[in-house]
Amino acid sequence: MLIGIIGAGLAGLTAARELAKAGHETIVFEKSRGYGGRLSTRYSPDNSNVRYDHGAPFISGKDPRFMKLISELEAKNVVKLWCDRFSFHDGDILHNEHPNRPVTPIYAAENGMNAIGKYLSRWSDVRTNSKVIGFTYVGDKRTTKRAWMLNLESSEVVEVDALIIATPSVQTYGLIENSTDETMFKAVIKDLHGIYYRPKHSLMLSYDQAPVPAFNGMIVGNNPVITWVSNESSKRNNDGKTSLVVHSNGDFSKKRILNDVSDEVIASEMLVALRALLGDWAGRYDEMMIHRWRYSQPVNFFKANFVELGQDKAPVALIGDFLNGQTLEDAYISGYELAQHWASKL
Repeated sequence: MLIGIIGAGLAGLTAARELAKAGHETIVFEKSRGYGGRLSTRYSPDNSNVRYDHGAPFISGKDPRFMKLISELEAKNVVKLWCDRFSFHDGDILHNEHPNRPVTPIYAAENGMNAIGKYLSRWSDVRTNSKVIGFTYVGDKRTTKRAWMLNLESSEVVEVDALIIATPSVQTYGLIENSTDETMFKAVIKDLHGIYYRPKHSLMLSYDQAPVPAFNGMIVGNNPVITWVSNESSKRNNDGKTSLVVHSNGDFSKKRILNDVSDEVIASEMLVALRALLGDWAGRYDEMMIHRWRYSQPVNFFKANFVELGQDKAPVALIGDFLNGQTLEDAYISGYELAQHWASKL
């Protein structure tokens, strides 16, 4: 069976890999030029040896199925053990570890977190820069070979037997609105419309001459601007530069996005807050970039690992981190469980 998957994040790539292992042909359509979703790495435009994990900075989990994947990635040298705890800044003092976070293995990718997406993509036909703008369920009345027709922004039409939508709920909602028949989605349209995301900004900085922070990752509490600082230099050499990725507070980003504040102004505000945390040296950067994550993390979610609709032999399913969770582990389980379900019935 030919299965089309919209979205090359962790959920989509996991479903594609597991279904391919079960003998199905999978095609993944990704609107951007890279894959991995939040497993993203930005390269310095002037030096490709300098890399920033500006999305998810690490992976960690508890579910045995997810831990099995992490062990596989470690064995293939895709990820390595980074640390087992993070530092914590309470607003006044930097502590060596977070008082309420359990000690647990935390993994990072030396070549960048996007290496995880690259590894998972090997089992499927992944088509980047391929934006699906709508789809049509032809069903039993079809004269074409397959049950679903996907309409791409390039005007290309691709036919598949079954469809998986693995995009943030807001984008999923938009795709359904652009489909020719919303009938089968009526049961979930209202719930999809009720899913909200917390935005954030990722500020990427590198310094030719700067002290290397003593922490790997620092959780920031009681701060209206910053929630996290990642010491990228503790993951990789980065050509000898001190490199940081700073994540903004969700409420901070939401307010500024609503007020149409420019990313340049937001970066300046984040730098002021960072200097207060680390010292004046943090403002004397040699390179700076900023990225806006409009759909960084769902605030609420469906209480199911996946949603399946349509006919048994021509189904459509929704997967992702807004289904039964908010983390990378939840996204993986969503894609994995749907794939196991379809592998047993298709």
